[in-house]
Amino acid sequence: MNDNLRLVAVFSQLAGFILIFLMRTYNVDAFWQGVVLVLMLASALTIWLVRRYRKNKTVKSKYSQS
Repeated sequence: MNDNLRLVAVFSQLAGFILIFLMRTYNVDAFWQGVVLVLMLASALTIWLVRRYRKNKTVKSKYSQS
């Protein structure tokens, strides 16, 4: 698999948690904390779908070659 996607996933979640932590520290409205959380979940879902697509594409190409 491609490790670049794993790095993107880790850093996007890390950035989201840091942003939420800073929002809690400076008493930012809970709505914006929810927006950041939804963006974190959307990025995780997108990365998962890309990894699954690439894996299925690899498996499919292996079966079509044999």
